[in-house]
Amino acid sequence: MTTATAIQPRHLEVRGLTKRYGRIEAVDDISLSLNGGLVGLLGPNGAGKTTLLRMLATVLAPDAGSLRLLGLDPSSPRHRVEIRRNLGYLPQSPDLYPRFTPLELVDYVAVLKEHTHRGRRQAEVVRVLTAVGLAGVMHRRIRTLSSGQQQRVALAAALLGDPALLVLDEPATGLDPEQRLELRSLLAAGAAHGTVVLSTHNTAEVAVLCPRVLVMSGGRILFDGTPAALRERADGMVWEDEVPDPAALRSWMTAEGRYRNLGSPPHGATRCAATLDDGYILVAGRRG
Repeated sequence: MTTATAIQPRHLEVRGLTKRYGRIEAVDDISLSLNGGLVGLLGPNGAGKTTLLRMLATVLAPDAGSLRLLGLDPSSPRHRVEIRRNLGYLPQSPDLYPRFTPLELVDYVAVLKEHTHRGRRQAEVVRVLTAVGLAGVMHRRIRTLSSGQQQRVALAAALLGDPALLVLDEPATGLDPEQRLELRSLLAAGAAHGTVVLSTHNTAEVAVLCPRVLVMSGGRILFDGTPAALRERADGMVWEDEVPDPAALRSWMTAEGRYRNLGSPPHGATRCAATLDDGYILVAGRRG
């Protein structure tokens, strides 16, 4: 009998991680350490976030660099199996079997994750489906469920067994405000005993959930720190005016009909308090 390799639930190391698609460096020489808790990953479309998450989920192998996930090396087949036993992964576009019920699909995933005791496995499947609010529809065909309910089926599968590592790509897609609040509670619980890496476009989610935030663009990590530190990047660089400033990095109209500008304020500008969105836009360098 093969003895299971001991894991270190709050230990992830990334060194020089690189992934190429032709001439495109989707992930470009990234190094970071994750030591438990909830980490938010922000970035524009095409930043490389999904590619990074797929490597953290052992779906993709890097072209260069190294990974230590839960203290183990995913390039080792034996270690990779042990990592996957303790990993929950929600891809950006989950591929669900429409003829299955949520109960059948999550049970199938549990079998793949080697939950071999039938009674305990079925109890765990019901537990995670109940936790994501699907107890009342667990026997309906997935094809009959709303997009938000289907997203929660995939989330339930990721939560099986209280994994030490949760890798979630846009988990709040299709969820209504109440469901988003429920998701926050689930993620906070997962972060209490392991590591949760959450990719999102929603800075508000990061502000209330994540003690640590990464901003990624062009395949690189451009910021690594707290939400407060990201907001502070824009301190003194936000002002309002009656018209958009053509020299601003970004300008947009507010609900009051004035223009909020981000960049280098002109002399005499009416400055206003920076937000997390301002800091993110400044770091990511987006124009629009």
